[in-house]
Amino acid sequence: MVSQPDGDRAPAAQPSLWSMLVQVLYIGTIGYGGPTALTYMRNIFVAERAWFTEDEFLEAMGLAQVLPGSTGVTAMSYFGHRRYGYFGALVFPLVFLAPSIAAILLLSWAYFTYGQLGFVQPLFVGLGALVVALLLSATLSLGAAVFTGGRTRVLLGLLITTATFVGSLVFRINLIWLVLLSGMLGIALFWRLNKSAVPAADDGQIEQRQSGGSSSLSRFVPLVVAGVLIAAALASPDTRTLFVNFFQVGLLAFGGGFASVALLQHVVVDQMHWLTFTQFRDGIALGQVTPGPVLITAGFVGYKVSGTLGALAATFGIFLPPAILIMLVADLHDRFKRNRIVHAVVGGFQFGFIGLVAGITIQFGISSLTNWQTWLIFAVSFVLVWWFKRSAGWAIIGIFALLFIGA
Repeated sequence: MVSQPDGDRAPAAQPSLWSMLVQVLYIGTIGYGGPTALTYMRNIFVAERAWFTEDEFLEAMGLAQVLPGSTGVTAMSYFGHRRYGYFGALVFPLVFLAPSIAAILLLSWAYFTYGQLGFVQPLFVGLGALVVALLLSATLSLGAAVFTGGRTRVLLGLLITTATFVGSLVFRINLIWLVLLSGMLGIALFWRLNKSAVPAADDGQIEQRQSGGSSSLSRFVPLVVAGVLIAAALASPDTRTLFVNFFQVGLLAFGGGFASVALLQHVVVDQMHWLTFTQFRDGIALGQVTPGPVLITAGFVGYKVSGTLGALAATFGIFLPPAILIMLVADLHDRFKRNRIVHAVVGGFQFGFIGLVAGITIQFGISSLTNWQTWLIFAVSFVLVWWFKRSAGWAIIGIFALLFIGA
């Protein structure tokens, strides 16, 4: 008997919903850092339990790259949709994020209750230096992933990156306009390049994908639940403002969490004045203490504005767009991923976000790297994260150790 290659291997028998959710919760608890969570998804869902094929995993990664939001949350929403339709698309990311939501609530309470105490301040100074290292690492990683292809594409992409970098750091242009500009430049510059690079979709395959899945009315139950949650988030002025603003951020969060830090700062610090620059930097650092994506910082902001309900409204708002988009495009994956306009716009966004992240890295560095101790923490953290490919958790342990020795 000849074994099939992994990409063609059929998934195992349909597992119970409870079995899958237990594993989703497990990954959400231990999956520190986006790449780490994706690695656990592949190891558990594909290699160990064969609930999904290698091709399905690659499809999830493909959609996670072109849709806004955290790659881990988007991929988890895809897996849920693949097995349980609309129900899974909403429930899987919610369970996946549950440990991070609980952690950010606890950390936010501790920060705004005890954050001003003298013995706590050195910790956040160290975490601020860590954030600079993570942002620099993210800038380099994004650059390595995006600056690919032919020389022409790289040079055109460099123009977009330079435009957003100079526009944000020098001219202080509204970041929303810079994001839109990068998308329009992507269409203008990459349209012809993508014409020959993106093959035509197989209509027969698309037809097959569209016809799959259950049409049961039970699939719409999560939409009703989501509607109720949205209505609750819109009930009071504070939670309504949080939900709407973070939903907008979620729609524009292309390139993953760190790529959207500049956009978050624009909304949270510059536009709405919910946090000071230092509080925002600390919120990003605390987000790294949780196992969740960088965008979980929305919960920190929401807690500051309106307590626990504010944290839930902000978190629900920023992570809802990927789930909605998965419901809309998952069955059209082949056509969607080959669309030249989509590729051009996403390419423009990706190059543009590199410039924005580079700009905010410099801003964070100026405010955080103020003495030799912070420079040392920055250097050690960067080497751990970039060179040795360790998660931020190792750097955080190192900061605690340094502070303990110093004490």
